[in-house]
Amino acid sequence: MNTMSDTELLTALRAADPASSVTLSADEASKAVRRSRGTRGPRRRLLLATGLAAVLVVGVPAGALASGFLARTGWFGSPNPGDDRGTCTSTEYDCNSEWIDLSAPDLDEVVKSVYPEWMPLAPGVTREDLTARVVAIMTADNALAPERLLRRTFESESYKDWLGAWIAAHDSGDVLAQEAASRVITEASDWPTLVATDGGGVTDIMRAYAERIAAGDSDAAQAMAQFEGAPGWDGVDRSALGEEIYNEVLGDKQ
Repeated sequence: MNTMSDTELLTALRAADPASSVTLSADEASKAVRRSRGTRGPRRRLLLATGLAAVLVVGVPAGALASGFLARTGWFGSPNPGDDRGTCTSTEYDCNSEWIDLSAPDLDEVVKSVYPEWMPLAPGVTREDLTARVVAIMTADNALAPERLLRRTFESESYKDWLGAWIAAHDSGDVLAQEAASRVITEASDWPTLVATDGGGVTDIMRAYAERIAAGDSDAAQAMAQFEGAPGWDGVDRSALGEEIYNEVLGDKQ
């Protein structure tokens, strides 16, 4: 194994492909990073799980400062120093998704750069509103996260907006707005990043809710709003209904 100073080690970590030029143990890399960023708090890496980005592990940042975006680390594939991303076969992270530093000062610019232009916005929601919300969610963690988590968050937040839009239309008796929201809620189960990050049945459950919502089932809409923390939830606990739908969809697959 190569022996090098902290400066040489950090230079290697900031290379476009650090694993190609030096072999490092996780312990060596972690110690060097902690010495170079002694004033920063503990770092965590977010991994995509079935429902949310819920798996957190210790992360080792690997910056690519020449890219012009401090948030863009230049690190793809395996988060482990020394791993060969060319042979990445992990099911825990996307081997083609860049790791993003969520504590970087230019994170908002990176979030803006991955805004899904194709995605419909719920009534009253602007691109700027949604982007600001995603930035706020991402900056809540001092962590590294794969870029597609940013894309997923755009999609999941917009999905919640549309749930709220359906509930508002139902409550006000606006049939046309209710039908429009229902169509988007149905389509959302096929949105690309939600599909790509579905670790097991999430989009199937979304479809099951969408079918009920399309039929005018306000309890199903409220149950999903409760589960997702979407606007419009009336505060009534419908977890029993959520469990019923979950078992209908995934009961035989558990």
